[in-house]
Amino acid sequence: MFMGEYSPALDEKGRVAIPVKLRKAFGEENLIDKLVVTHGFDKCLMAFRESDWTDFVEKKLMQLPQSDPKNRMAVRFLVGGASECELDKQGRMIIPAYLLKYADIKSEVIILGLSDKIEIWSGEQYGKNKPGGEILEHFADGLGF
Repeated sequence: MFMGEYSPALDEKGRVAIPVKLRKAFGEENLIDKLVVTHGFDKCLMAFRESDWTDFVEKKLMQLPQSDPKNRMAVRFLVGGASECELDKQGRMIIPAYLLKYADIKSEVIILGLSDKIEIWSGEQYGKNKPGGEILEHFADGLGF
């Protein structure tokens, strides 16, 4: 399972290093060497292992009625915007320029491990979207804390 918050840098070639804890999140024998990266919500990027991406597309996206124009737009946004990104031996991947532009990523990067996916944020956008205060209090209350 992916989890944790990391702050790698984006290099001049548009590469970001995926932390080794995330690359080994599903066991040493399953070291991740490729991720599918796409547009995310709230101006972040989402990255999936290939099998999780396939499940997401087949079991969630393609189950939505394609007669609804909003669903078709969502599929275009997520699937049409997706890119397979290979990780090099140092665990770095090149994020396509159109995705960097969408997420407003220039140098500071925040990576979050979120169970079956990774979110990749610009430091500035994550700062604007990071929950705190009343939101966390309401969430904790809903969980019974």
